[in-house]
Amino acid sequence: MNKDDNPKHWKLGIFYYNKDNPSEFVDKRKGIGTTLNFASKHGRHMFAIMLIPAVIMIMLCIIIVFLSSK
Repeated sequence: MNKDDNPKHWKLGIFYYNKDNPSEFVDKRKGIGTTLNFASKHGRHMFAIMLIPAVIMIMLCIIIVFLSSK
């Protein structure tokens, strides 16, 4: 892993975005752990894979609430 503290590579201070860095994962700016490089193709795919189940769960909850209110 690598550590990049350059502020221009951190969007909103938490999202790492550096097209010149081929790594999919980088060390977090603060604290322990890693984060995705959202500029890499693999990083965007990993984000979508994590986001899709969350969206599906929210949609299912809305559908259940809507159907149970009838």
